[in-house]
Amino acid sequence: MKHKILSIQSFACGTEAFSFSELFINSNGREETLPINVLLCEHRKYGHFLVNTGCSSCLKKNKARFVLYKQKHKLNFSEDDDIIEQLQKEDIDPRLIRKVLLTHCSPECCGALPLLPKYEILSSAGVLCLIKTGDVDGDMMKSTLPDPSVPIRAAGIYQGETFLRSYFKWIFDLFGDGSVLGFELPGHCQSMTGFYFPEHHLLYAADAAVDERVLTEELVPSEKLLSQQSLPDEYLLSLSSLRRICREHPEVTIRFLHSPDITACFAE
Repeated sequence: MKHKILSIQSFACGTEAFSFSELFINSNGREETLPINVLLCEHRKYGHFLVNTGCSSCLKKNKARFVLYKQKHKLNFSEDDDIIEQLQKEDIDPRLIRKVLLTHCSPECCGALPLLPKYEILSSAGVLCLIKTGDVDGDMMKSTLPDPSVPIRAAGIYQGETFLRSYFKWIFDLFGDGSVLGFELPGHCQSMTGFYFPEHHLLYAADAAVDERVLTEELVPSEKLLSQQSLPDEYLLSLSSLRRICREHPEVTIRFLHSPDITACFAE
């Protein structure tokens, strides 16, 4: 049977530094610099699409806010890091990107939206409502929101069978063909959606953890880390669900926004 998702490739569109010893009470790890991933995927019917957009120079429009945000989140990126530059290096015309799937509203996820020439945004209704209303955190998000003319479409509820139902309440069908499933991951921010690629057994869990070591090494969030989440209790529930999947479904590869080793390409 031919795959609907022909390929999945990751690009590091900026980096962010994390101190594991401060964020997890059972870790003595030092500060690590991890990528801010953007996924470039190809759908057999709909062509190329992105999962998030990474950082870009758009984030620097308000220099004062950018300096404050960078001190808190330890971001680092150059103009060469933005997804437009990286697509062009791969000889991919950015005009071919007709759809962007967003996990959530953050500068690291929406940073290059204004640079894309023509596209449609897909996600859960919760994520898209924040974009449509502009009800997002101050920081730098205002400069990364898309033009009001950009079409926005909420994914419908998935009606088929999937193991995800045992772990998450709402399952969405991004393209209407079961090729990319969405699921709500509450806690980290007002609304966040993870994506699952059934044909490749890849579960992309956005910012629900720093990276997969939080699951495999059973790292325990510190009070500092929990204080950084919008809904700490729901964040812990989402993390618990992902840990159960990690234990109960070894065939599933779980990766995050900052995972250092996302498989470079899933070929047909």
